[in-house]
Amino acid sequence: MFSLTLRTGVMTLRNAVIAFFLILAAVVVTKTGRDQTPRPVSGITGALCSISPQRVTYSNGKLVAGASFHCDSPGADPLKLLVRLQRSTDEGWKTVAEQTFAAAKGETLRSVPAAQRTRQVTAGCEAGTYRTAVEWSVNGGRTATGLSAERRNPCRR
Repeated sequence: MFSLTLRTGVMTLRNAVIAFFLILAAVVVTKTGRDQTPRPVSGITGALCSISPQRVTYSNGKLVAGASFHCDSPGADPLKLLVRLQRSTDEGWKTVAEQTFAAAKGETLRSVPAAQRTRQVTAGCEAGTYRTAVEWSVNGGRTATGLSAERRNPCRR
């Protein structure tokens, strides 16, 4: 026959592990909406956005550096994006072309076609190693940066 012995006041390793995972589950559930969409942590306002610097490409005789983005509903207001095409030199990375872009609310949602959520800059072709550097801010908050993978001599086909 099965018997159960109850010990009080003793914390076993098993109970500690179970308690840890229960607390972890509670934290995850409270930071996630009912539709499983991540929500901002307390103190951060606005939409959560994802920005992806794209590897430098060659198109129509020009180098192209771009970044794509998407935000959770209701969208960023505004999303500011600075896209830079950079070339490696002996002194470090030098900006060859740059432009600042802005998008707001519905323009930033994932439901908008990807081509409309991509911003690009171009420059003439020269041999060298290039990358895309992106700087952005959401809702006037802190600025973040991202870099693409480097591409050597993209003008060669």
